Amino acid sequence: MKRILLATAVMFAVSGGVFAQDAVVIDVPQPARDYVIAHPTDPVVVEGDVAIGTAVPEDVKLVPIPDSPDYGYIYIDKQPVIVSMKDRKVVYMSK
Repeated sequence: MKRILLATAVMFAVSGGVFAQDAVVIDVPQPARDYVIAHPTDPVVVEGDVAIGTAVPEDVKLVPIPDSPDYGYIYIDKQPVIVSMKDRKVVYMSK
């Protein structure tokens, strides 16, 4: 039984490392982040978990960021979420 638990723990540790290496980090320009924080919108509800890399559904209206046309944003639970306009994937969430 201990071997099975150890093998399972090793599998999760290794797979987690693989996912971490595949993650793409996008550096959203600071002026875009400042704009989003200074201009909150009404919150939206998105089904499921929202995380960096998650695609926002097509029926959710993104608010464009004037000086950063590659990005739009929404607020979820009073927190800003910046999304790539190209593929609707989340690229920034406030902590």
